[in-house]
Amino acid sequence: MPATKTKRGARVAQARRKAGLSQQALATRIGTARSTVARVEIGMTTPTLDLALALSRELGQSVETLFGGDR
Repeated sequence: MPATKTKRGARVAQARRKAGLSQQALATRIGTARSTVARVEIGMTTPTLDLALALSRELGQSVETLFGGDR
């Protein structure tokens, strides 16, 4: 698994924990499955644009902050 995907997923997980949400609570709020949130967090999948936007809105961080490139 590419390190970049893992880093991006870690940022999502960190933002979720900072917001005080479980994977299930976040999934429910954005209308997806808990397993989808888990796969994004561990870097198994790249979210669709719609999912990235929903995560961004719910977690109060920009898409660029959550998923932008690592330099």
